[in-house]
This record gives sequence, C-alpha cells and structure tokens, in this order.
Amino acid sequence: MRSKDWQPFLLRLHLDQRSPAFTALGERSTFLEEVLFLSDSERSSELERSFTTPLPQLLGLAVTHELGHAICHEMDETAANRIAEQLRAGRSADCSRARGLAPIQELALHRRSLNLRP
Repeated sequence: MRSKDWQPFLLRLHLDQRSPAFTALGERSTFLEEVLFLSDSERSSELERSFTTPLPQLLGLAVTHELGHAICHEMDETAANRIAEQLRAGRSADCSRARGLAPIQELALHRRSLNLRP
C-alpha cells in the first residue's frame, strides 16, 4: 500500500502507527507499506529508529513476522515473532503453541473461502 495512504489506513483500523505491515487473518490478507520496497527518507528513518534495524533488513523481518501470523493463524504478536525466528533460521514453523483463531472465526473464514454466506 502506498506510504501516503498507510497512516490514515492504520488509524481507521486502530492499529499501531509504527508498523509497516499487518495481517488480517479473517480476510486472509497481508498488507505491506510501500516504504519497505521504495525508500522514503522520512518514513524510512522513522522505521529504522523504531525497529533499530536497517531498512533493507526490515522487509525480511516484516514478511517473516506476517508469515508467522498467517501460517499458524496466530493472533499473538510475541508468538508471531517466535515463528518468524524459526522461519528465518530455516526451520519449519512450529504451530503447536499457536493460539490461532477461535472456532467461530475458523468457520467464518472457511465459509468465506467457499464463497458461502454465514
């Protein structure tokens, strides 16, 4: 998503303004801010300070973190970080401790994937 649209988008969703990426599990969608691909001096500097990581490495961190959410249907940020570390180390994601989605959320997600109405 374009960086100029990113902050207003996060505000509407009540999400952390510092984040350059997020995953909407129920929608099976991951959103990445444009600055991860095309450097913007002000926002790039802000992200590098916030995450104490050079921008070229931040894309990999963001993608593996969001994969942690998506692969294990994990909602918890700490658990997504743990899964991301496993992926970056070349290991398979261990979803055994994932909180995941509640059964009703899984049902809604399954229905949506089949294009059925709840």
